[in-house]
Amino acid sequence: MIYFILRILEKLFIVYFVLYLLIDVGLFLYSFVVFRRRQKPASTDYKWDQHPVSIIVPAYNEEVSIAYCADMLLRLDYPDYELIVVNDGSSDDTLEKLLKKFPLDLQQVKNDTPTLNTSKIRNVYRHRELKLTVIDKFNGGKADSLNAGINYATGRYVCTIDADSLLDNQALKSVVRPFIEDFRTMVSGGQLAASNDVILQNNQVISSRMPKNIWVLWQILEYIKSFMVSRMGLSKINALLLMSGAFSMFRRDELLKIGGFLSEQNRHPYIKKHIGTGKQTVCEDMEIVVRLFKYRYENNQKAKTRFIPGPVCWTEVPEKGKNLFKQRARWHQGLIESLRIHRAMIFEPRYGATGLLGMPYYLIFEMMAPLMKVLAIIFIIIAGLMDMLNLQWVVLMLIGILLLTAIITSGITAIVENWSLAQSETNRDALRYKTYKDWLTLILTRILGEFTYSFYKVIAQLNGFVNVIGKKSEWKKFERKGIEQ
Repeated sequence: MIYFILRILEKLFIVYFVLYLLIDVGLFLYSFVVFRRRQKPASTDYKWDQHPVSIIVPAYNEEVSIAYCADMLLRLDYPDYELIVVNDGSSDDTLEKLLKKFPLDLQQVKNDTPTLNTSKIRNVYRHRELKLTVIDKFNGGKADSLNAGINYATGRYVCTIDADSLLDNQALKSVVRPFIEDFRTMVSGGQLAASNDVILQNNQVISSRMPKNIWVLWQILEYIKSFMVSRMGLSKINALLLMSGAFSMFRRDELLKIGGFLSEQNRHPYIKKHIGTGKQTVCEDMEIVVRLFKYRYENNQKAKTRFIPGPVCWTEVPEKGKNLFKQRARWHQGLIESLRIHRAMIFEPRYGATGLLGMPYYLIFEMMAPLMKVLAIIFIIIAGLMDMLNLQWVVLMLIGILLLTAIITSGITAIVENWSLAQSETNRDALRYKTYKDWLTLILTRILGEFTYSFYKVIAQLNGFVNVIGKKSEWKKFERKGIEQ
């Protein structure tokens, strides 16, 4: 009986991981096709001043980088945009750093009922000359801070960016363009790059040496694969349900219609009707995109998310294993929470490709992946003890993993490098490697990661399941070094 069960499990694991592999290879091949086509530069014919943008920066204990990042964000090449920094009840000198850096005048707090309910606003400051607003409020979380910024925003579009991040000068034009060209676009976003060991001056990279920290190297590889390969493919089939909160663009009027970002304080009618009040998620970036899809489909409107490989957002990544573990656990927890909140959309034809492709993909091949990998390891151990395992097959499988990892990694980096030659210097710097030695280092790091970091990440993702079961909702920030100036 046990033998029969193990054989059934064997077939199920083979089907699952073969499908997993085919999807990865398919996305890789699609990226190859995309990168062979040279992306057209942003047209100068667009009337950018008719598409004002509000950049919202939620900040909690960001004294290390907030003043410098705000200064750099005020230097972007875009004719009409405002910067709104929301101090979310920081316990450090975040607010003091901003008040010291910029000439800000105290303004009257809006007394009328806000469109989106948030924690209480203490003070509002505005720059005497530049379009800079600083909102000081009681702590309510990142989603709550974004909602406070939306209430004060005046732009047609809302760009969300983390407080430790910087944008390339042309980034806003690149992510606004999809909204101008296609009414279906409801969210757009760009490539993220690790700012660790990068030196910036006036929004320009003047040094981007290859990091020596192995944790940072693994994350650089993740970013290249995730942002430059996976997200482009998923975006093409309208199954991209996650746009990084570190750099995303939305239509402000649409955010107001669906109730803004999900937070405990939010009492918006749409939230009440479709989700229920008092709920939140540790990762607001996926939930808001799924809810936008839901809103569009239920109102018989076409919907599309657009990932743009060109614009770059430089953001600091964890340099310590324990901090990376917490971050990956939180990301997986947010994925689980978002799928649970919108579970009625899964396999539902009325939601088009989102319900039939996007939601099932994230459920089966993203959320369930760590569980399947652990079960597969347990299966191999049990099968080995029962002498049911072919040792030669296991050895061949390991060799195959090594070769496939090397081929895909080298292929991706080579394709992206070739594409970047026709792009701006910033996009080339985002790749980080400058020499053949650096490129070889990345490939060897990826192969090593398949047998070390991959297991580490699986454990972190399993911890995300534990957090969901235990109903934990901690943000767990990691300490920042700040971007070198």
